[in-house]
Amino acid sequence: MWISLVLERIAGAIGLAASSTRQVTGRTRVGRIMPGRRRLPALPRAGRGAMRVVYTEAVIHESFSRRSQIVRRGARLVLRPFLRLAPVNDRTILLLRGLDRLQARRPRSRYVEPVRFELGGVPVESMTHRYGPTSDMTVLYLHGGGFLSCGIDSHRRLCERLALRTGATVISVDYVQLPDGTVADSVQDAIDAYTALVKSSTHPDKIVVAGDSAGGYLAMKIAELATRRRLPRPAAIVGFSPLLSLDPDSADKGIEQVVRFDDAYLPLHKIARIRPRWMPESAVMEGETSPLDATRWISSPTFMTVTEDEILRPEVEAMALALAGRGVPVDLHLWRKQVHAFPVLANAIPEGDLAIRLAADFARRAVGELQSEPFRDPHGHQELLGGLAPGAA
Repeated sequence: MWISLVLERIAGAIGLAASSTRQVTGRTRVGRIMPGRRRLPALPRAGRGAMRVVYTEAVIHESFSRRSQIVRRGARLVLRPFLRLAPVNDRTILLLRGLDRLQARRPRSRYVEPVRFELGGVPVESMTHRYGPTSDMTVLYLHGGGFLSCGIDSHRRLCERLALRTGATVISVDYVQLPDGTVADSVQDAIDAYTALVKSSTHPDKIVVAGDSAGGYLAMKIAELATRRRLPRPAAIVGFSPLLSLDPDSADKGIEQVVRFDDAYLPLHKIARIRPRWMPESAVMEGETSPLDATRWISSPTFMTVTEDEILRPEVEAMALALAGRGVPVDLHLWRKQVHAFPVLANAIPEGDLAIRLAADFARRAVGELQSEPFRDPHGHQELLGGLAPGAA
C-alpha cells in the first residue's frame, strides 16, 4: 500500500543497517472478569508490563526491533494526522489511488515473473519464486486498504515473500473497490476468483486464502461462502490484522478489550464515516455481513497476526476463541510495538518477514508439505494461564 511506501522511506531515512532487539521480560498477568462486567474500569496502556491476553493460547511476541519503533513513531507523526483530517470522499480516494500507483515504479524482484490474467472474470496477477521450496500449493491473496486503496502493485513485495517462503504459486486479486463498488461487490469478486481457481486447479485441496486488513475480511468471507456453496474449503486461512466486521468501533458486542486502543495510524472515528459507503442500504451481502458472525461456517485452519493495541485486536481474539471453541486449529500471534498489517512492511522491519515465515510454515503444514520442524520466533512465548472472560465471542 502507499502507506508501506511512506513507512519504508521513514525506516530507510534513519539509516539503520541492522535491527537491534529489545527484549521485554515479565509474566503475563491474566485476571477474570466478574459476571456482569464487560470491561475493565480503567484499561491499561499497551507496552507496560507483560502483555495482557484474552485468547490465552496465543503466541506472544514481546520483543521488538529498533527499526519497528522508528516506523511506528513515523506513522504517528506523518500518517495519523493525514488520515485523521482527510475527508472520506471520491477526491481523497483518487488521491490515495495515485499514491498507490507509485508502487508500480519500484524495482521488481529478479526472482519472480508476474503474469496478469483473469480468474472468474476478476483481474489477478500470478507469480512463483525461483528459489522457493517445491510445492503444489496455491495462495490466493487479497490485499488490504480499507476497500478503497491499494492493489496488486502495492502488495507485490509481500506476495513475492509469500512465494519464496511457501514455494506456492501466489495469485493476487485485483477486486473492485470504492467508489466503483461496495464491500458486497468486493466479496463477489473474491468468491468468483476462488470458485474459478478451485475449478481450474489440479490441487484444489491445497488452496490457501490469505489477506491483510480488508483482505483478511475477504479471506474469511471466502471460507464462509465456500461452505455455504458446498465448494472445497480453503486448506488454510492467513490473516494479517484481519478486519472481521464492518463495525470494529462498536463497543456493544460483548467483546473483551484489555488495553487502550493506541493504533499507530488508523483513526477510529473514520470507520463510522466510511461505513455507509462500504455497505449502503442498496447493497446485498451474500451470507453474513461480518465474518465474526459466520464462525459456524468456517472450518479451515486459521493463522492470524495482530498488534497489541490496534483497533482490530479485540475481534481477532474473539474470532480465535470462537473458532478454537469449535475445534478449528487456530494459530494467533500477538505483537508488541508494531503497526497495523505490519507484514506488508517485511522489506523495512524484521518482524514483518518473521510473521510471513511463521504464516508460510503454518500454510505448508496445513497442506501436508512441511516435513521439518516449523520455524519459531526465539523470543516468542505462549501463556496458558486461564483467560479473561471473552463475553459473546
